[in-house]
Amino acid sequence: MVLSPTTFIRLNEFGDKQFVGRKLSSLQPFRWTSNREYREQSGDSTVDVVSLVKYANLSDRSLVVVNVSTERLSHLIRGMTPSGLNYFELSDVDGGVVATRDWPNAMKERWRERPESGAEWSNAQSEYTGWTVRSGVYEGGIMQWVSTLFYVWITLGFLTIAGGIIWLIFVTRRNYRPIQMISQRMTEYFQQKRQELTLPDRDDELKYIETAVNKLLDQSSLLLEQNKENLAYRKRHVFLQLLEGAVSGQTIEWRQEVEQFGGAIDHSRLLVAIVEIDGYQDISGKYTSRDLYLLKHVMYSALDEMAETETCRVWSEWIERHQLGVLFIMEHDGNADEQALSLMERLKAWVNRHLPYTVTVGVGNWQEDAANVVESYESALEALNYKASLGMNRIIKHTDIAAKPPLEILKQSQRVRAVGQSFRSGEVDWERHWHELFEEWREQLFTKDELLGMLNYLIYQLHKEISELPKEFQTIWNDGPHAQLNGIMGRQETLDTIQKECFGVLQDTFRRMSDLRESKHNHHLIRGVKQYIHEHYNDSNLSHAHLEKEFGLTASYLSRLFKEEFGVKFIDYLSQTRIEKAIELLKAYPDKTVQSIAEEVGYMHGITFIRAFKKYTGSTPGNYRKDLIP
Repeated sequence: MVLSPTTFIRLNEFGDKQFVGRKLSSLQPFRWTSNREYREQSGDSTVDVVSLVKYANLSDRSLVVVNVSTERLSHLIRGMTPSGLNYFELSDVDGGVVATRDWPNAMKERWRERPESGAEWSNAQSEYTGWTVRSGVYEGGIMQWVSTLFYVWITLGFLTIAGGIIWLIFVTRRNYRPIQMISQRMTEYFQQKRQELTLPDRDDELKYIETAVNKLLDQSSLLLEQNKENLAYRKRHVFLQLLEGAVSGQTIEWRQEVEQFGGAIDHSRLLVAIVEIDGYQDISGKYTSRDLYLLKHVMYSALDEMAETETCRVWSEWIERHQLGVLFIMEHDGNADEQALSLMERLKAWVNRHLPYTVTVGVGNWQEDAANVVESYESALEALNYKASLGMNRIIKHTDIAAKPPLEILKQSQRVRAVGQSFRSGEVDWERHWHELFEEWREQLFTKDELLGMLNYLIYQLHKEISELPKEFQTIWNDGPHAQLNGIMGRQETLDTIQKECFGVLQDTFRRMSDLRESKHNHHLIRGVKQYIHEHYNDSNLSHAHLEKEFGLTASYLSRLFKEEFGVKFIDYLSQTRIEKAIELLKAYPDKTVQSIAEEVGYMHGITFIRAFKKYTGSTPGNYRKDLIP
């Protein structure tokens, strides 16, 4: 940035930027320059000046440049030498003319030439600037005759030099008075602020000026940054108000802000889409806050660039840490849906190629009135909420929600119990029940909350069944798998990813429990009893006494072994096996009577069968069969 007495502009817009650039990169010590051209802005006319450059701050290489007009110096010289018979010129170290009593045009003609106006009477060189003051008389005429008068000539020369010096001192002191007054005021001020500004005790006007300029630049930069941040916050706030339906009752100033940030919304069709980063919790754990901000900013900038090619206007803001709200504003009819979906597809494909994550887009409905934008926003959120069912890395339109049947949670309870009971009993069939359960879920439509509800019920059922097992089995479950399953639910977002990770945890848990069962000496015996029950479950005489004769075990010992191995009593396991077979018969033979099915699974009395069936399924056989009819 460049700060001058008349303007405050960027360096690339400054008319004298080339000179400043050379001085910044120069390794030579700073001193007064030769005569050069200066302009403040690119369209201004040039002014001849000489300049002195000093560093204002070495740390950021900021400069203070003092420009002195050569025309003003020429005026001073003309004031000191009113006679037209002699000349008076100021030249730099290279011999170039800096100022002369002649008019500026005459001076430009001798820009780099040593003047040959006449005989030189005297000269003096400044040790500070290296400049030379030369004076003499013009050749020809009466002065040629006067030059023969040596003493007169010497006298006039000394008088001219003395008068010039006196006049120069007088003018310099007179012109320095405003600077002296400013310096005095600054001195008084900085005497009061010395401790705050950490200035040295000695008086140093340049140090005061340097400190003041630095503070001015710092404050200016701070104000610019604060204004930029405030503008970004205000823009996001107005965007959220628009999405949330806070349009009616707003002031004219609010509508003007909307037009400033996103354009006119009156008499326009509006559509809201929400771009959600998939697996944001995992991504936020891999990257620092700075890197994550950069990744999000890249996607935001890419969307802005893509939107520039569309005929509709696009306004986007971050509405959540992982969600980017996009407002489409269409001022005329046309392929509005095609434009919006095409832009979202391009963004999704671009993110897949260039960023380490994917996005899922929920698209709402078009609205004709700005007051109804909230409906489009809510429909986009609702569509996005079905990502758990429809999958990630895709575009979900609100109309896609009706493509699948809604989830019927009550019908899933039987399958969930089958998973829990087979897992508790150590049956490898639990994997088949698991995959069948998730296949049924995959054919239905559900939100993330509904998915979490189903999974919570599944984990609860597993925990409940394992709680029936001996303590060593419960220890295996409670030492890790239970918490791991809950962690997967909170971290993953879709049914497929949750199924895959949970299945791996349960496989490992099942293997550890199987190893524990194999280590017990009575494992094979109780497995034989279980196999016998599966083969003779339809025998109505199957009981403790029957098994006691068959295996030579007392009823109490058999019950204890059953409880330790499967976490359930013998009579409950037998009832469970019979009811599961009855359910298969109800599904396979819809025309069979309940009584005949009861007899086939080992119940001689229908009332006993109905009571056991309702205890296991929560419904009577007749009602259960009705629920099976689509």
